[in-house]
Amino acid sequence: MKTIVLILLYLSLPLFIFWWGWFEWWVALPPSLALGYFLFTFCKSSEIHLRITFGSIEITLLFACLLLALFWTYFSGVGGFRPQHFDYYKHNLIFNNLVRYDWPVRYADGSYLCYYHAYYLPPALLAGWVGGLSYVHYFTFGWTWLGLGLLFALLYRLNGWKLVFLFLFFNSPEAILLIYDAFKSSNFLHFLKDFWQNDHTIELIKSPGGLLFHSHVDSFIATPQHALPAWLSTAVLLTLWKEKSKAPLTSLPFVLVVFLLYWSPLVAVGFLGLTLYFSFVQKTLVFSSFSNVFRLLFFVALLSYPALIFYAGHVPLNEVNGWWWSFLNTPKDAVFLVVFIVLEIGIWAVLIGMGYKNQTISKRDFNLLLCSLLILLGLALYRYGHFNDLARRASLPALMVICWGLSTLSVKKPLMIFTLGLCAALPLKQHFRWLSAQPYSAIVDKKIKEFTPYSIHYLSKYHPDSFDVTAQYLGKADASYLRYFAPDVPSKPKEVTRAFYYWKSTFQLTDYEKKALRRYNIQRLYVKFFDVDWDISTRQAVPKAAIRFVENPPLEVIPTVFITNRTLEKLSWGGVDELSKKIAEKIQNLNPSPLLRQGEEKQPLIPSGEVQIDCDWSLATRAKYFRLLTQLKKNLPNSTRLSATIRLHQIKFYRTTGVPPVERGMLMYYNMDDWKNIKTENSILDLNVAGRYADYVSAYPLPLDVVLPVFRWAVVYRNGRFLRFVNHLTHRQLQAYPFFKKSPLPNAYRVLQNGTFLGIPVRRGDLFRVEESTLENLKISTQTLAQEIQNRKVTFALYHLDSLNLTYYAVPTARVFLPQGKGVQDPVQQLFQTFR
Repeated sequence: MKTIVLILLYLSLPLFIFWWGWFEWWVALPPSLALGYFLFTFCKSSEIHLRITFGSIEITLLFACLLLALFWTYFSGVGGFRPQHFDYYKHNLIFNNLVRYDWPVRYADGSYLCYYHAYYLPPALLAGWVGGLSYVHYFTFGWTWLGLGLLFALLYRLNGWKLVFLFLFFNSPEAILLIYDAFKSSNFLHFLKDFWQNDHTIELIKSPGGLLFHSHVDSFIATPQHALPAWLSTAVLLTLWKEKSKAPLTSLPFVLVVFLLYWSPLVAVGFLGLTLYFSFVQKTLVFSSFSNVFRLLFFVALLSYPALIFYAGHVPLNEVNGWWWSFLNTPKDAVFLVVFIVLEIGIWAVLIGMGYKNQTISKRDFNLLLCSLLILLGLALYRYGHFNDLARRASLPALMVICWGLSTLSVKKPLMIFTLGLCAALPLKQHFRWLSAQPYSAIVDKKIKEFTPYSIHYLSKYHPDSFDVTAQYLGKADASYLRYFAPDVPSKPKEVTRAFYYWKSTFQLTDYEKKALRRYNIQRLYVKFFDVDWDISTRQAVPKAAIRFVENPPLEVIPTVFITNRTLEKLSWGGVDELSKKIAEKIQNLNPSPLLRQGEEKQPLIPSGEVQIDCDWSLATRAKYFRLLTQLKKNLPNSTRLSATIRLHQIKFYRTTGVPPVERGMLMYYNMDDWKNIKTENSILDLNVAGRYADYVSAYPLPLDVVLPVFRWAVVYRNGRFLRFVNHLTHRQLQAYPFFKKSPLPNAYRVLQNGTFLGIPVRRGDLFRVEESTLENLKISTQTLAQEIQNRKVTFALYHLDSLNLTYYAVPTARVFLPQGKGVQDPVQQLFQTFR
């Protein structure tokens, strides 16, 4: 019972953390008292003192189990010390968000992290206490290792090392299908190479989401948050089953169901069937009277209601579900369904039946094993979830019971040896692959800390658009949980001003652009008034490309001036003050005076507005630039705010590059890589590059606005050197021309012959690299920045207003869930709605 007590404490600890970290105290107190009383009563009735002692044999056993658990935990990738399975994109991102955000975790769109957190909470809490993301992988490793060590210790007590090692290599005999493939293969050596290098989990009928029961090692590799609680709870139940009437508390199986409700509701579904059968067979006092039944139900409800409140706020899921025969499209699919049932259930049924016939398995144990087989059969016939998640998770307890039952059989018979050999083939291969540099076909390329600053929405990057994976982890912004039961009052949403940049030399809006301003409720335009560059002939700073107003702007205009860095390099200190005066005068003289009505007096364009300066200053020009901004502020009307554009490198290294003396900064979340480098993948918007800087946004000492790119271009190279830009060019246009060939370089096309393309002379060997901002990357960036920017009042702008830019995003490709649960089909509208 000592091991069971430790397991119960292990399973219950996350519940206490969840109740007190994610709910008001008056919600957390009743279940905490109830569970505390249960644990105390269990220890007392089991004659276990709070001070648990171990004999020398028990210490040796525990050490061996912990050593074996250490091997599994380390090589499976827990903590990121070894390569991790693809599913760790989710695990690492959840750990990251739990450490970085206050609890309950709220996102910029008002939603909250709504998932079964039990596995993740203790490591995240400890990491938050002692040092944040730098330590969470250590606590994750230790927490998982402890749970696995307790499991191995209890398995040993159930049936010795025989059960422990059978558990390590337990799987269905699906390897027989690989033997069939080997005989069909024309090149056996090629088959062996493929068998070693690739994952060969057998998934029939559909992929993803096909018929599949995971092996134990595969379950632990990909989904420890499901596997650990399933195995621990089932091992405890089997211990109670084995000890029969010696079980101290008959309500314990139902408490385990409640634990699983917090750890993994899908596992709880499969475990509930075993619990009901256990209680029926035991004929315990639980069902002896109405009062006992009522007390049990009340106790279970008291422990469960926080989870039900929490899960009730989940966003609606359009999960695939139904009986499997409704998904069968061909007679071949029907055959596969039969094959699956035979391999995953039928063979176990034969072996268990033989054990019962030979009296190796008692009638009582046989009935429990038969119950487990029926649970597996039911799960095999019904599909729920995009990846058939219910069957894969809910099957874990029943498979554990079958593993225990098979461990009681003799392994001396040839049929048993052959069957177990088939079962162990794939798990054994995985154990050997753990020792290689590529233990899985798909490996996570980010550790927990490297997911900063992304929210859970970042998962959409790794799944197809047709499957909204992010929705699985989100609760609605208007959920009752947040309104009535969450511990903190939700922070007020950002006051967002929508804006566009206008970067043309003539201000004249097309009808499409005017409609876009109304459709997206744009409140502000950042209009480039002119550039300031160094004139070599006159050796002074001069305005260039000044704007000409053909019509009056329909809304507030923020004059924007671009200053080249070489201007500041050439400018003398004495010329800085003079330049500030000229810029102020030029701005105020550029209002659309030709459009004034007769008798109307000319008014300054910015009587009480804002002026923005755009300059990528360097360390050498920092002092001059900051002096220029200070003097410009003095030369503008008193009520005028001054803002400056900020690049990503200036965000991260602001202690070196300095913070400009302005009221606000406009974060330019684009042009983030070297477009002159022919090997650059996308200089406009690259999430990998952005990830190196974005986590520093929240620490920047200025209030920040943000602008994202909605433009595209092609960068043209000749002889490996930059030649020119071609605006609005797309992949489809280049693919349609016969004298372009796809290059091995990312997003690039090689010219095959001399000629003219769109009026541009090209030569054989020229390289065109298409760069664009995909809607998915823009959405991820928007969600990231909405979370990282700390000031409540913020301008969210897109660069830049142009009919060709906007029509490129005219076809919707995805949905964004708003706080009300409604989708917005216009992609540009999605971006504006997402930033909140």
